[in-house]
Amino acid sequence: MAKQLLHSAKLLCSLIAIAINLRLSMAGEWIVETHSLVIRAPATIAGVEDAAIGDFGVPMYGASMLGELVRSTDNSLACEQFQNVVVQPVHGLPPVLLAERGGCYFIEKAYNAEKAGFKGILIYDNTVERLLTMAAPEDRPEIAKLANDINIPTALLTQATGQKLADTLKNGDSVVVELDFKESMAHPDDRVEWEFWTSSNDACGSSCDRQSRFKLDFAETAIDLEQRGYTQFKPHFMVQKCLDSSSSQTCQDNCVNNGRYCAMDSIPDSLQSSYNGRQVVEENKRQLCIRQQAESKHQAWLWWTYVQLFTTHCKMQDRTFDSACAQQQIQATNLSLTAIEDCMGSSDADANHPLLQAEYDAQGTESIGEAAGRVVLLPTVIINNKQYRGRLDSVSITKALCAGFDETTEPEVCLTGNIQENNCAVDSQTCWSDDSMHLDACVDTYRGYVCKCPDGWRGNGQQCSDINECLEGTAGCDHTCINEIGSYHCECDEGFNLFGGQGTPGFCYPKDMCGKDNGGCEGPCYSANGTSVCSCGAGLRLADNGKTCVDIDECAEHLADCTQQCNNKDPRKSGVPYSCSCDLGFSLNLEDRHQCVKTSEFLSQMGVSFKAASWWSLAAASGAAAVLAILAGYAIQRFRIRQEMHEEIHEIMRQYMPLSSAEDAHVSETHKIASFKPASLSPNRETFVGQGENQA
Repeated sequence: MAKQLLHSAKLLCSLIAIAINLRLSMAGEWIVETHSLVIRAPATIAGVEDAAIGDFGVPMYGASMLGELVRSTDNSLACEQFQNVVVQPVHGLPPVLLAERGGCYFIEKAYNAEKAGFKGILIYDNTVERLLTMAAPEDRPEIAKLANDINIPTALLTQATGQKLADTLKNGDSVVVELDFKESMAHPDDRVEWEFWTSSNDACGSSCDRQSRFKLDFAETAIDLEQRGYTQFKPHFMVQKCLDSSSSQTCQDNCVNNGRYCAMDSIPDSLQSSYNGRQVVEENKRQLCIRQQAESKHQAWLWWTYVQLFTTHCKMQDRTFDSACAQQQIQATNLSLTAIEDCMGSSDADANHPLLQAEYDAQGTESIGEAAGRVVLLPTVIINNKQYRGRLDSVSITKALCAGFDETTEPEVCLTGNIQENNCAVDSQTCWSDDSMHLDACVDTYRGYVCKCPDGWRGNGQQCSDINECLEGTAGCDHTCINEIGSYHCECDEGFNLFGGQGTPGFCYPKDMCGKDNGGCEGPCYSANGTSVCSCGAGLRLADNGKTCVDIDECAEHLADCTQQCNNKDPRKSGVPYSCSCDLGFSLNLEDRHQCVKTSEFLSQMGVSFKAASWWSLAAASGAAAVLAILAGYAIQRFRIRQEMHEEIHEIMRQYMPLSSAEDAHVSETHKIASFKPASLSPNRETFVGQGENQA
């Protein structure tokens, strides 16, 4: 009992601190987020009312639901479990429970409605006052945990609106309402800006449990959306000023920077011997510095990587919630530990810390915008400057983010089965379709659907007609355009290849007509405008078929310019088209092989007189022949004599100087080698042969 009283006292102190901060702050008020409640029937009460979205359950952001109100006469407060687990309204619409406030917690009413099969719950106030936000009782963790099992939208109505609906039902009339969340989330463009107000504390109760679980489950989706530019995310941490003297033990245990920044959430008694609020603030500060460094590297999503690691490995229950564990996760995230520690600075400094001070200021509306209001609840998610209301889990936040995109710009994750149903699959959609071609104009979006004619069709989406791109000249075909229903295709003339042209512009470029069999050409081939063009080499011309070559008779056609005799040749056999020759007593001019000159003049061009050439040429030839004969005979004779001398020397050495078989083989081999090498290439051999000759 004493521990419960102490815990309640701490909670009361925290609430008082929040209230004082709210009054002292220059910021604006807490904003109650609402959705539209459209009363469709009966006509006597038809109209539109505001409904305050509960901070538990799953709001239908970006969508709406048509339902029929049901009110229990024996369980009007919905504080007891319903006996009938399945409620069947008269008109077959989804049943929505109408319950009165009081008797139990809001969250208990919603839990009982969910278990009974209701698809939504509207609780109306029992007091005349402004709308307020229903929240889970954090001081009753056994009640607060029921939020995990509530998957329906919840809302609070004013006393006047609720009483009007209750009286109508009491009179026996059916009440049809539409829970319209389509404009509860701003959706201006193709990027969603969102913030997550959280704490690194993982042991403060069900709230901290939900935050830790969400960080682990949603990290992968958050990283993917931010990497691809669909979202811009920023984490925040709630802080408060110390109300006591900065030197008091309370401030020293729960605050940093001389009482300027204190933890908003408490540490359970079982862990207070190991942890205090000061350590939570220090880790919050560390995560702000991590985000700052990640942004400087243009990798802002690394905050999620670190938080996922820290939440997994650094837990208070495991006594690992400390700076040493945090440093290990920073290194695993590939961030600079030195830069982050420099950013954190000293927690004992008697000065403002820029990041923590910015967080304190941002809890008001000056930093996050008037539309978002002041941040009071922890955790709080702000999407496109609107505070999210509902359950904190991966699917619910994904749905809320998807509702923040301008229609048709949402990422593909928003159109998956676990996030929304395919709105084009319902029979109620009114877009044009053609079953024979399996075409329709319905485009599924997170918010519903839009009617847009397919490519190649024109119309408003309800009616579509084929566009004749060929007739309108928009196809972009080089040669020929063929219209099709809903499309077109291009064709090219013979000898051209087509690039594109299947519902897109088509470009025609010539084929390589010489690539196969040289284009049918006997001689050189080249492509031109889709055809093969043949040619022939020198001395040849194309035949009439344009493919083969025939010889040109340069002599007969007087193309040779020979002064005396012209000899036609086929260059495919001789390599030349023709040749010139001269009559007897004439020779071809060295300078012009087409002209003939006298032989004496030809020899004169070579620098030799005719008579000199006769005598001296004969003498030179005779002398050269004689010299060659003498040299050849001398070489043969010398070789024979040397061979005989070698053999004789070897025999004498055998007789007078017995040799072993190895030495004999060596000498024999030496003599053999020496006998085949010229003396000029082996001085030692030449000396040995000379000695042998002297001995002989």
